[in-house]
Amino acid sequence: MARKWRPKSFSDMVGQEHIAKTLQNAIEGDRLHRAFLFTGTRGVGKTTSARILARTLNCKGGDPLHPCGECDSCKDIDGGNPMDVLEIDAASNTGVDNIRDVIDRVQYPPVIGKYKVFIIDEVHMLSTGAFNALLKTLEEPPEHVIFIFATTEVNKVPQTILSRVQRFDFKRLTMDQIRGRLRYICEQEGINATDEALDIFAEKADGSMRDGLTYFDQAYAFTGSEMTADAVRSILGIPPVELFFSLINAIEGHELKGVFKMVDDACTRGIEFTPLLDGFGKFLRNLLYTRIDAFTADDLSITDELYSKFKNTGLNLSNGDLLRISKMLTDLQGQLRYSTNPRLLVETTFARMAWLDRLVELRKVLNNVNKLNGASDEALKKKVTEVAAALNESFPPTVDSGESVTDIPYSDPFAGYSDSSAGTYSRYELAAAWPTICANFADDGDLMFSAAMAGTVLETGDVKANPFPVALTYVGETENNDSWNYQSIKEHPEFVTRLQTILEDKLQTKIELSIKTRAYTEEERHIRETAKMSPYELDMQKEPGFAKLQEIFAAELVYSVPLKKATVTSAADENEENDN
Repeated sequence: MARKWRPKSFSDMVGQEHIAKTLQNAIEGDRLHRAFLFTGTRGVGKTTSARILARTLNCKGGDPLHPCGECDSCKDIDGGNPMDVLEIDAASNTGVDNIRDVIDRVQYPPVIGKYKVFIIDEVHMLSTGAFNALLKTLEEPPEHVIFIFATTEVNKVPQTILSRVQRFDFKRLTMDQIRGRLRYICEQEGINATDEALDIFAEKADGSMRDGLTYFDQAYAFTGSEMTADAVRSILGIPPVELFFSLINAIEGHELKGVFKMVDDACTRGIEFTPLLDGFGKFLRNLLYTRIDAFTADDLSITDELYSKFKNTGLNLSNGDLLRISKMLTDLQGQLRYSTNPRLLVETTFARMAWLDRLVELRKVLNNVNKLNGASDEALKKKVTEVAAALNESFPPTVDSGESVTDIPYSDPFAGYSDSSAGTYSRYELAAAWPTICANFADDGDLMFSAAMAGTVLETGDVKANPFPVALTYVGETENNDSWNYQSIKEHPEFVTRLQTILEDKLQTKIELSIKTRAYTEEERHIRETAKMSPYELDMQKEPGFAKLQEIFAAELVYSVPLKKATVTSAADENEENDN
């Protein structure tokens, strides 16, 4: 079919009308360039266009834009071994000697037509020497010579060549264009093919008309004049979309049985895993696109009925769920080629998709947490359970622990707290350890609670008293502290309850916790002021001689470098240090 229905004129070209129009205008205006570069993916018409251009230029008929097919030149080209058109496959003729043979032929005039046309396919395969040999000829070609280069990898063509040719970029064909051409061929050949069957060819062709016709040939040999979608899928090994609907429904419902049944159905139909996974990837893409109304049914090349079915599928799966499933699918595709048991790998990955918990928006969880304040005890307990369940869905526990938030017995909203800083402290150590304990609050992710503790000191009382007196003290410039974190602790009494639980856990004893405010002591003020000073200012303060030197020489600080202190660990090291 690809050979039989190869276009013979510019009017027959599909999908490259912009190129056909440009070449026609150049021919009519007698502004024809002597060297062309046709670039694009496989099967989009590069070589065919080159042959059409050669036929058009050499045709002796009356129409300069449509080869007649009857003159000597057209018959010579149609015969397959034309005298005035030389086609070279650069993939097998890469050397300088091959190009020199072409250059030798350039000097001879055409035998039948007006031009001698040289078509070099896959020109990027030529060696550097071969390209260099072409430069002079391309720059000043004879009037009777036309060069047409075709390539799928234009980035490999030297810039010196690109600057001497007129470049045309061929586009990938759309599904509509491929489908329309196949429908025309079916009408001419008397083949009764369904629209769905032609859609399969157009999608599998992936923008290449030649590939689409090759698949069409293969199916036609099997189906004959009656071509159905099921028969086409069977011969080409393409999974039907119903398999993917059953798979996504099984994933949505956490049904492992449905997942394994889908894989078994695919294997029974003789579908390979690579096209199965590719098809599922396209299915997920369409499912997501229809959900967010990014494209219409025509844009996705599906029917309105199928588009509506996509819209009503997987409603319990969020967009985040679909993205997670897509990520697992792409990982699976990368692992499949290295697997010794591909079916097991596919089945277990699909099973993991079905086991996934659903994602919830963190904003919803935080809103529920904010509603806890002021709730009754029974309502509070219920709300904590709901929030815990939501957190378990968003951040599932590891397989090793098997523990979830709702497994923690309820006593108060913070009974399940566990500090990330392990170990206990004695009554003598607690005040000194407070900065370390306080730093771990932020690491645990509770920013509000951590912020309320910021800038505080922990003061302890009589170490022999029971319960042990502990004061959380907010220190400021004055006795009356009105800082934001102090106001926060006053507005959230649950923070005090939580802190008491933490400290009792650290001490393993009961405490009497109080909240206080006071002004900085003189020592604390000195420490704060010193902390704000630069190393230069500290040195000036510690060494009065520096101040004298600065005064005598009117010195200014340009920059400072910290000195490296040498450490000697042994006598041998000391000797080596002295040698150095």
